Amino acid sequence: MRRVSFLMAFLITGYILGIWNFLILPKYYITFGLKGFLISLVPSIVAIFIIYSEAESTKRTRYLIHELLFKVARIPALTFVLLMFLMIMLGITTYYASYGLTLMLGLSGSYTPVVAVATILLVMLLLVMAKGHTLEFISVVSILFVLFAIAAVFLVREQALTTVTSEQALHYMHEAVSSITSFSQPLSLKGILYLLISTFVSFGLGAGVYYVIGSFTPEDLNLKKVLAGVFILQIILSFAAAFTVAYSIGVAHEAVQRAFHSPNISAEETIQLSILFGDLKAYTTNSTQSPIHSINVFYAIPQVLHGNVHGDVTLIVLLMLSLYLAGLTTIIVLMEMGNQMLSEVVQIGRTQSLGFVSLFGMVVSGAMAIKDIRVMFLVVPFAVGALVAAAEAYPLLSSELAYSKAGVWVSVIILLGTGLLTLYYAFTSPSAAVKVGALLGLVLFVPLTMNGMLLKSRR
Repeated sequence: MRRVSFLMAFLITGYILGIWNFLILPKYYITFGLKGFLISLVPSIVAIFIIYSEAESTKRTRYLIHELLFKVARIPALTFVLLMFLMIMLGITTYYASYGLTLMLGLSGSYTPVVAVATILLVMLLLVMAKGHTLEFISVVSILFVLFAIAAVFLVREQALTTVTSEQALHYMHEAVSSITSFSQPLSLKGILYLLISTFVSFGLGAGVYYVIGSFTPEDLNLKKVLAGVFILQIILSFAAAFTVAYSIGVAHEAVQRAFHSPNISAEETIQLSILFGDLKAYTTNSTQSPIHSINVFYAIPQVLHGNVHGDVTLIVLLMLSLYLAGLTTIIVLMEMGNQMLSEVVQIGRTQSLGFVSLFGMVVSGAMAIKDIRVMFLVVPFAVGALVAAAEAYPLLSSELAYSKAGVWVSVIILLGTGLLTLYYAFTSPSAAVKVGALLGLVLFVPLTMNGMLLKSRR
């Protein structure tokens, strides 16, 4: 049983620790310091409570997710909402993880869709080959990511301390690193909202994954202990990611400083580096910037490092490979859980359902090569992710499933409040792509209007 607990812990960890721990959360650990960490504990505890409740509901009843939503919660249409959200998250995760690998290989960003399709095909092949050993396979990849991520922060720190020499760059790096453990960082309401939604998104709520995980969890497995271990590991790796990014930003500032004094850098390149310098500075100081902008700044780091500092290749590989492995573990879980959900709903074989999930992931990640479409899809989890998570938690209010009705109600209210505020900011944005993305997110709820029809069809 210890072996199963170990594997389950890393399966859940591999899913939770994804690209958002590199792209989004480090910004708030840097700009808010320990205040931000303490604030993030609120959505983290809410998320862990929902995760436990969802997994425990199928673990205790031994229902599959669609069966549980139909027979107990009487809301089978929710399966389609969760499945659509899962596939969008699969496409987003694959695109941004693949973009990091593209930068690491020194390729143009136009190759990202190719790398994304290759990644999904590789995962599909591995899952088909794994068959009954899927849990072991996912756990091994997750363990490799955890070990690599922890090693990366020490290696990046060592490289940064030997590379950064200019006074200004040292100042920026010291400010970024020290702010992570500082209580003096200022807070902002908009930044706190972004932190809340980013934390919820990072836990992978809204895709129905934890209901599926609970359906094959051994009855005598103590989920509380497993999730406690995952929670602690989440904190450790989140801080590790924050320090990795903070040290990388320090080296990036050094690269900009050197470029300004190099006769081999053209005026056009100097202007571009100056813009990147301002973006990097804002990343570590401005908490109210949208998560979309933060993602763009993160990917600017390899562009600044390349060819401008000693050990640039090592730093880029460490940072981007950590990001890719973080995304890969999430992709594997999303594809396997999506496969199980789809095969249950439409009653098709494993290979066929896995093929459909993979195809949808390829379409979304490939379409994200177009900027406006990329923004549109990326807005979905940040505009309606909390609302989808609230809908996902709704079945837990059923008397047969309720672990703690009061706890579920509090969690749903927090999710609804966060979701409505982020939706408001999305619809009041001056960007048309952001508004369309928010509208697309609301479209995910359309199947709920057909719930009565689905109930009648199953009678």
